[in-house]
Amino acid sequence: MTQPVITQFWPIFPTKSDGHEVVNNRGAILRNGPTAEQLDRTPNEQGQCDYYRLIDDDEPKHIDWRKKLGGMLLREIGGKQYEAKWSQCILYEFPKGYRLYEHIKSKVDGQTKAVKTHSGGGHDRQDAYLYGYPKGPKKRFRSPQQFFPHLLWLSTDESGDHENCACQICSPMQLEIEKPAVKQEIKPDPAIKKENVPSPTPSTFEQQGRPPVVQAPVRRPSTGAVSTAQSPSGKPVPPPQNAARIKPPTVLLPTSLPQPRSLDQQVDALYGKFLCRTGEVAWFFRDKTKAWGLGLIVRRWIPKDGSIDRAYMIQPLSHPYDSPSPELVTTDQHLKPWLAWSAPNCTYAYLQQNPTLTYNQIEWNALLSGQFGEGIADVDASILAAKSIDTTYTLFERLKTTINMGQEERHWNGVYLGAEKLWNGEPVRLRLGSGNDLMVITDIIERTSVPASIQDTPSQPTLSKVQVIGDIYTSMTLPVPDPSSPPNTPPNNNLPIRMREDMRWRNQLTVPASRTLAYWKLMASQTRLDISEVKGRWYETSIVFVEPFKQAIQKGDGGNGIWMNARGDATGIGKTMGTPKLDRLAAFATAIPKGTALVDGLEPPAAHHEQVKSVSGTADLQGLELATANGDAGFALDDFMNLDGMDESALPFGEEFTF
Repeated sequence: MTQPVITQFWPIFPTKSDGHEVVNNRGAILRNGPTAEQLDRTPNEQGQCDYYRLIDDDEPKHIDWRKKLGGMLLREIGGKQYEAKWSQCILYEFPKGYRLYEHIKSKVDGQTKAVKTHSGGGHDRQDAYLYGYPKGPKKRFRSPQQFFPHLLWLSTDESGDHENCACQICSPMQLEIEKPAVKQEIKPDPAIKKENVPSPTPSTFEQQGRPPVVQAPVRRPSTGAVSTAQSPSGKPVPPPQNAARIKPPTVLLPTSLPQPRSLDQQVDALYGKFLCRTGEVAWFFRDKTKAWGLGLIVRRWIPKDGSIDRAYMIQPLSHPYDSPSPELVTTDQHLKPWLAWSAPNCTYAYLQQNPTLTYNQIEWNALLSGQFGEGIADVDASILAAKSIDTTYTLFERLKTTINMGQEERHWNGVYLGAEKLWNGEPVRLRLGSGNDLMVITDIIERTSVPASIQDTPSQPTLSKVQVIGDIYTSMTLPVPDPSSPPNTPPNNNLPIRMREDMRWRNQLTVPASRTLAYWKLMASQTRLDISEVKGRWYETSIVFVEPFKQAIQKGDGGNGIWMNARGDATGIGKTMGTPKLDRLAAFATAIPKGTALVDGLEPPAAHHEQVKSVSGTADLQGLELATANGDAGFALDDFMNLDGMDESALPFGEEFTF
């Protein structure tokens, strides 16, 4: 039974973390903690238990770790002025991604033993380990004292460079600089050391019941110079001849943005132009039915007569026995990205009871004939088709091929990732870190290899692994004492114009309301990640989520963005590279009519009749009028989606205000 915390403590809240609950080990996703076998509590044939157990945050051992870490952190950062609180301070929680386990090894005797704070607990062995270090489960911390230097680095180092951390895992080869002997005897400072005793060990800390005294890690000065100590006589002591050089923190420089290679790429890099792109799956509003549907954007253009500033031609998704007409949308207010909303349940009870069935596994003819009960086939088909497309990817516009460490690397200018189209040089949302970080992509790489088992055979299928390289940014804030004179943020001409303009719009609201100024801070440059780490495209708050952002400001939430789904959420698959498709339309299979084509560029069609003819041979001029598909005209998709009146002001808004 856990013991309640009675003593009142001063909490310290960790705001930065490098912890991960899962890690990528040579392409394999691993749990960053004990394995499933290590978590198994089943006794062996001798009746001995040997397993790992997750420690809850209200257990004495968990609290003991956080008390010691909080006291050490306040002692190091707060200094003498907070000395009275050193023993009353506690880390509110471990940094995100870090979890505490205990290793239990004992004989099974059917008796419940008392649980101690650090070891023993009535078992033969009961040690605690903190998992979460980004290099995998083999890199774990064994005590609060071992983790403290890493916690201090997380709390004080803004660069995020692990080389600046002095913990035993980040700096395993620590050089101890030998200090020259000083002839004159120096009396200890009574304010620091009151008694001449050897440095206490962790066990003596517990016996004495006081916070441990931890030597602070060596800070690495920006100049790279090491100041020399002086003797009491005032004469400088010469530094040792073989002193190790301390490496200064690496200066991060943003990477130059790649130049657009087409008109579409150039326009998509601009602020406030088109929300959606040719080849993407999007929610679109049907004017006649007053309902939202799912469709493929087959063309977009800017009308030359100036009557409207943009237009989209959208092919509704459906089942193989339906050929709906393409529909025209003339405002971004009637479009939403696929990831902006969660897909509703299917209308057929049979499909609800078999949620793992995919679009290609459905017997659509049997479904239409009523063998599986009642429902609306074209609605369910559009939902299942969009989910299926979400699991695919298609690389496009190959730039060059290089050889890196014996492997062929193909460089591409873009990729259709699930429902979205990503370009080189644009920001994407990441799963890594806090979940708020963005990457500005500067390269898309496909690494190919031939499995060893089939090398030197007539047919050699290649295996592909897609990665993105780019700079990682996070949103930071500065205090604004005087809103009429806000501080200057670090200049960055290599930041995409969309990110700059959106942040400028946000600050117009946040500066007077919260006295804070936000900016994009470069956290890492030229980082290589698997494509599975990409959540999806980044969308401007000032365009897609205006009302939720204003509501957040009014509530005092600050507002760094808006919650949004990630690729893989709709299917429950989560993080995955997905299934490659040779061309974009192959991902849609029979969900679109035969003859459907994608039209790149922004040139308007010569006439509406010609435009419809180019995307669907079954369409006519009447089907173009902002209107309906060939399905049941009386059905409103929002009845099943609970999207009635759902414009941008009604988008779901969570407390986790992320990008």
